[in-house]
Amino acid sequence: MSHNKSKFNIYDVFRDMEKFYGVLYMLLLGFLVFLGAKYVSTLDFNKLFSAPVVLSSDSNMRAQLPVKKGTMTPPVDVIVYSTPSPDLVSKGKDIYNASCASCHGETGAGNGPAGTSLNPPPRNFIDPKAQVWKNGQTVSGMYVTLQEGIPNTGMASFSTLPPEDRFAVIQYVRNFNPLYPKDTPEELTQLDQKYSLATGVKAANQIPVQLAMDLLVLGNDTLKNDLGNILSKIKSEKSDTGAAIYKEIVTDENKALNSLASNMKWTESSAEFLNFLKTDPLDKGFKAGVFQLSQADAEKTWQYLKNLFSANRV
Repeated sequence: MSHNKSKFNIYDVFRDMEKFYGVLYMLLLGFLVFLGAKYVSTLDFNKLFSAPVVLSSDSNMRAQLPVKKGTMTPPVDVIVYSTPSPDLVSKGKDIYNASCASCHGETGAGNGPAGTSLNPPPRNFIDPKAQVWKNGQTVSGMYVTLQEGIPNTGMASFSTLPPEDRFAVIQYVRNFNPLYPKDTPEELTQLDQKYSLATGVKAANQIPVQLAMDLLVLGNDTLKNDLGNILSKIKSEKSDTGAAIYKEIVTDENKALNSLASNMKWTESSAEFLNFLKTDPLDKGFKAGVFQLSQADAEKTWQYLKNLFSANRV
């Protein structure tokens, strides 16, 4: 009889413990809910999803871009610069070591320390057959690569280098292997015509986006009038295909023109124009659909806008 009484008491103890832990759990849960509510009440939901660090650094980057007035590069004789000379190769070596060796390696084997994480890896200049060359292995093909870069790779555009410096780098690189193909006269002529090398190239004006905005707000008459004239011409244009395409891809006319005027690197080539459009198009006043713009349509739009901006001296 005493055994049954003892068993009954043990069960009562377990039931009491269950009640105790149940109450403790509810108290702990209530405390956590209270802390969560307290934290949420301190949040600023206007800033919660705005990625302030990213936007701030981007704004600082744009604000720190120097203001540059476009200048004319000296004419370049493509025939002369497509032929190697000791002075040209020596100059190219200095530029290569300063700007290219970190990725492509001092010996040109594509094994530079900065290129180890790149995919695809940097070009191997010693063995030209090791990788596919997008623009070819001729002087003119290499020049296109330096001028326009290769999108979606680590190969950036070196369009800020003067044309003669780019030819110098090319001639030094071609020293890594004697079997690089030579250009035909037609290829050199096409290169000259494509980038107006014999007549000189006007470097694009550069002005930070924020500064351009500020100038408009403050009523800078020259820039405001130039962009106003351009906008009027675009609206009145009825027959140009490039104008029609431009109107289709724009969401905010004033913002789009201001973005175009803020950094006119896009005037250098249709490829640069496409790169410009594909980088934050919505922030620049363009539709997200610009990603689907064909090369042919981009060429027509670029040519139209380039002529329009040039005529208005922006």
